[in-house]
Amino acid sequence: MNGMPTLLIHRFLNLTVFIFVLCMAPFTATADIRCATVNIDKVFKNYSKANEHKKALIAKREKYTQRLATLTSRRAKVSESMNELRNKIKREAKTEADKEIYRDQAQKLHDQYKSLSQAITELDNLQLKQVKENIRLLLHTSLSEIHTIVQQHAKDQQYDWIIDTSGRSSSTISPLIYARETEDITNDILKRINQ
Repeated sequence: MNGMPTLLIHRFLNLTVFIFVLCMAPFTATADIRCATVNIDKVFKNYSKANEHKKALIAKREKYTQRLATLTSRRAKVSESMNELRNKIKREAKTEADKEIYRDQAQKLHDQYKSLSQAITELDNLQLKQVKENIRLLLHTSLSEIHTIVQQHAKDQQYDWIIDTSGRSSSTISPLIYARETEDITNDILKRINQ
């Protein structure tokens, strides 16, 4: 029985020390937390370096479009020649020997058509692969640069939190619906990143 009061006294003393330490610990008041918002989509759309890369990608796409148009035009001309040759064979080739003369021409045209079709397919596949990789690289590089600038701005301006308001939830509304005493630093980030 003598052990019971001692245990209670130890628990009481431990609780008292815990409460004392808890009261003395420095707490940050909610009012001391600095929070800001940024619209990363808007920053990305107006990021001059990213826009230069977008223009370069558009120029590459135009070269691809021109090359594709050239190959398609050549293939169409070969197709026309094939039709003309068929009609000529029907009109002029009466014997098997006459038809044999035109078979070599027909085979050459067929081979050209097949070669051009293959070149178009390969060009399309290569273009699709390059476009996907270029877009992935553009997004990754640009967003990394933007995040670095946002983080540095947060450190320089002593923000505790920076919340991206461009994200969309399943309701198509930004996850941040309300934040008391926040400022939108999107324009500050744009100025800083486009220097």
